[in-house]
Amino acid sequence: MARGITQSDVDRAADTLLAQGERPTVERIRQFLGTGSPNTVTRLLDLWWKALGGRLATSAAKVALPDAPPAVVTLASQLWEQALAAAQEHAEAGLEGERSALAAAGLEADARVAAAHQAAEASEARAAEAAAALLTAHQRLEDRQRLVDQQAAQILDLTAQRDHALLRTEQLEADGAAVRNRLEGLQQEAETTRVAHAAHVRAVEDRAHAEVDRARQEARDHEKALHAAEKGRTARIRELEAELAQSRTIAIDTNRALASEQARRETLEQQLAEVHRRLDAALQAAPRAARLSAPRRPAVTPRRPRPR
Repeated sequence: MARGITQSDVDRAADTLLAQGERPTVERIRQFLGTGSPNTVTRLLDLWWKALGGRLATSAAKVALPDAPPAVVTLASQLWEQALAAAQEHAEAGLEGERSALAAAGLEADARVAAAHQAAEASEARAAEAAAALLTAHQRLEDRQRLVDQQAAQILDLTAQRDHALLRTEQLEADGAAVRNRLEGLQQEAETTRVAHAAHVRAVEDRAHAEVDRARQEARDHEKALHAAEKGRTARIRELEAELAQSRTIAIDTNRALASEQARRETLEQQLAEVHRRLDAALQAAPRAARLSAPRRPAVTPRRPRPR
């Protein structure tokens, strides 16, 4: 309700407009007063229209003069009643227009309220969708965080496996070095045996040439010693071959283990093959050297009978 608008203000404004020959309307009364809400003015104007008939009847009673002739009074009353009827019809028409305008304004207001409700519902739907999207984003973020944690654990596991593999590679390299050292020792031992045997054979030959007379016995003794030495040498060669076979087995197992851990496998295999070749050559050369260095039996010259 507008402040300061009373029924007397609306009545005064409507009476003034009606006296000026204008139909009292809500907009004209608001323009006349300079204030007032449409709803308040409409309600107070309806009350003015309802009280207008009684006010006009009172005015008609006051207009009827006792001293006037009856014909004049009757004619004046008829004119007044026609004027009241015309004014009533005119007022009703104006009120109908005002009511239609107010109804249209009410419908427009209802439409705006409905649109506002729809907009609010749409906003609530968008807010719900945004909340759902936010929840989905949080879930995805949690899933990605779990995936990152799993990948970090896998990286730690792989790092530990790599360190273990490096340690295993170092151990295999140390084993390979030990095998190579063992092979070199066997080679040196075989070479020492061969040199010692050759020296022994040379010493036997020297003694055989120096002691021709004792050649037979020494030859027999030497053959026995040589046979025993041959047996010992053969046994030693067999032991060396067994050790060599064992060393080869160790080297093969080591090479198989190193195949997936180091890139120098081919170099180690070539070195081992060279050692094997030299050792086999040494073992093959030893029996041949023994055969070549064996003392020959001296020719026996038949003794002539001494003359008696």
